[in-house]
Amino acid sequence: MIDAAQRHAPRPASPEALAALEEGIRRFRAGDLEGAHQVLEGAHRRASGDPRVVSWYGVTLVLVEKNFNLGTLLADQAVRVAGPVPELALNQARVAVALGQREHAVRALERGLEASPGHPALTAARVALGRRRRPVLPFLPRSSAPNRWLGKLRHRWFGRGGADVPAPATLGEVGEAAGAAAAAASGAPPAGAPAPPAAGPPPRKD
Repeated sequence: MIDAAQRHAPRPASPEALAALEEGIRRFRAGDLEGAHQVLEGAHRRASGDPRVVSWYGVTLVLVEKNFNLGTLLADQAVRVAGPVPELALNQARVAVALGQREHAVRALERGLEASPGHPALTAARVALGRRRRPVLPFLPRSSAPNRWLGKLRHRWFGRGGADVPAPATLGEVGEAAGAAAAAASGAPPAGAPAPPAAGPPPRKD
């Protein structure tokens, strides 16, 4: 009998879907968003239950097709299934930035950093988004109606008062490059890469 945990566990992606995913990510990081979207769409058809595939396809749905509703749904779904692992949290933040939801992006990054403190890409993205302003009325919760309304007025009158929000596609890329360089220098696989196969026993000497 299959229990609830087994029913909702992520389905493993096929080798073809994983190859398409990596090619889509490569194109995305090279700036070919439309090419990435086409490849990731195929990966999603093959592995619609894999959180990484779902997350990346959600990002390109938002950035390329401007399908904000479905793209947001997929990016959020991936985090609900797999948790705020760095790659998925960063994609969730990219989608939020594309929708102009800076506070949502910051929360996604902070959840990722709680799970993976000091992660280079998440840290770079969090720095790029700047510090959150204090609520206009500090004695009320940030999410209260007066603070939300007054915060919108402050934004309209004075602007963000900080650095420009980075483009969604480049959010965190400095940290990703730094993490890859550090992994290469140490001989460790980059974050998110599958672990290498275990070494077999040494050959016997006759």
